[in-house]
Amino acid sequence: MKTAPKFLLDNVEWHLDAAAEDPIPTCYLHSYTKAALTAIQAQEGQVDPVWVVGASGMAFRIWAHCELCPSATSVFDRSLLPQGVKNAGWHCDYHSRVWHEETVARQRQEVAHKAIVEALQEGKVPICWDIGIPEWGVIVGYDDEVREYSAISALGQPAQLKYEQLGQRDIPILSVTIIEGSSNADRRQAALNSLKTAVSHAEQGEWLKRPAYQDGPAAYETWAVALERLAHGGEQRMLRYYAGTYLAARYYARRYMDLVTGILGNTEPLEDATRAYDEVVDHLSDVWRTLSKDGRRLPDELREAAGLLRQAKIAEETAIEHIKAYLDG
Repeated sequence: MKTAPKFLLDNVEWHLDAAAEDPIPTCYLHSYTKAALTAIQAQEGQVDPVWVVGASGMAFRIWAHCELCPSATSVFDRSLLPQGVKNAGWHCDYHSRVWHEETVARQRQEVAHKAIVEALQEGKVPICWDIGIPEWGVIVGYDDEVREYSAISALGQPAQLKYEQLGQRDIPILSVTIIEGSSNADRRQAALNSLKTAVSHAEQGEWLKRPAYQDGPAAYETWAVALERLAHGGEQRMLRYYAGTYLAARYYARRYMDLVTGILGNTEPLEDATRAYDEVVDHLSDVWRTLSKDGRRLPDELREAAGLLRQAKIAEETAIEHIKAYLDG
């Protein structure tokens, strides 16, 4: 395929869920999923965020580091990300390289670059790791003369990425997803798969660098303990990030469970799971109100937030038990 030396898609805007309830901070939703929503919206003209966030499994996931490092949202098995998009109903072309694969770094970079250029000329919006900041964003253009991609970062702002920085910037990992088009996947099967993903994640069936990082309900306890430690002093810089990311995820989990119940049938276990996620959202909303404030949080506020996280953990464990009851029924 012959490619132009310069190209720019001008119809791409970072996804904003205008239907989200106030004050749910959906802008904090995991950046890969926000990037996927952005790409689908640009390529197809519309996107259902509830379906994508839920069917991909992201609505049910949570990771926490013992010191609340933001790396928690990016150190898991990244192949789960395109797998989630595939389950939601889209074909994906995925290019990756991780830490121990330096010997193939240049080759993988070149292959990914070619795929990015061809995708853009076909009107597709590549999802790319580490654009502007160590999060996922989207590439919207390229310029061979200056050897630079035009992009949108997870902050929703224009950004540039040099060709040689692809997979080699602040966090030198390659992760590029190109959403190729709808697979017309069966929604009932996709819904069942997503519920199985929720259970697997909750039971720590996915790879993670434990014990410093924890996932599933155990992550709530790691998060709570970190807040209690901060009540005695320390830097409070990632509190808003954690609170916003997981409130946004569980907000979509609650809405997705309503959607899934309609697809799979109004069964008591699914209705009970939906009510349990309502409780999770309520507790995390209270956590958000405290941790999203400007300035330092008082020790008592941090301890109260830790208590709310433990209540959210209990509610989420209850939700998972109801989902398991449905799957086993």
